[in-house]
Amino acid sequence: MSKLSLGAHSEAEIDRIPEADLTRLLAAHNIWLDSDGATGEQFDRPAANLIYAGFFQANLQRANLPGAFLYRANLRECDFAGANLANANLEGASMVNSVFVQATLTGAVLDQTTSPGADFEQTELTGAGFRGANLLSANFVRARLCGADFTDANLAGAVVRDCVLDDANFTDAKLMLVNFSGSSLRRAVFCDTIAFGAIFVEADLADADLSRARGFTAEQLGLAYGNAGTRLPPALAGLVLREKAAAAGS
Repeated sequence: MSKLSLGAHSEAEIDRIPEADLTRLLAAHNIWLDSDGATGEQFDRPAANLIYAGFFQANLQRANLPGAFLYRANLRECDFAGANLANANLEGASMVNSVFVQATLTGAVLDQTTSPGADFEQTELTGAGFRGANLLSANFVRARLCGADFTDANLAGAVVRDCVLDDANFTDAKLMLVNFSGSSLRRAVFCDTIAFGAIFVEADLADADLSRARGFTAEQLGLAYGNAGTRLPPALAGLVLREKAAAAGS
């Protein structure tokens, strides 16, 4: 059973949804899910003020919360599969082992979140921010992350296979043992990034900037794609990356 709670910060009182209403909304949402929409009511609260709200282990599959304010919310082990959190603010939220499979978080703010083990498989995260986030061992398989900002984030051990990460920013990020196999990282920035043991098998680094990254080896990058615009670390300046063939019909 989920446990709901609200913090006692003064800002939480401004237009926030009362705890009793949250309990009712969550119960109605679970009925809606169980009945496949026949009864109950979807949790449908765009731009809701849920600052410090606690939804520990709550089932919020297919909830509609675009623009919601979930600053420092407790979302540990919650299930947001298929939910709409576009442009939501989840800064500082606890999202340990939470599930966001096939959810929409376009433009969402996830800075400083604590999200080890979080599941973002096939999630739409274009333009999302993860600045300073703890994403240890998180799953991003087949997620869409164009323009995502991972500045100073810790993704050690994360699985980021077959993703679209074009124009992503990994400045000061920790990418030890991250698996980027099959991902598109065109024009991505790896400024002062630490990438010891990261896997780039058939990852596309065309026009990416790795010139100030640390931990890259010829063995790692020899399995990746690149082009003349790929900027390599000085120690690997003589390495020539193979170019990825254009997709049929493109």
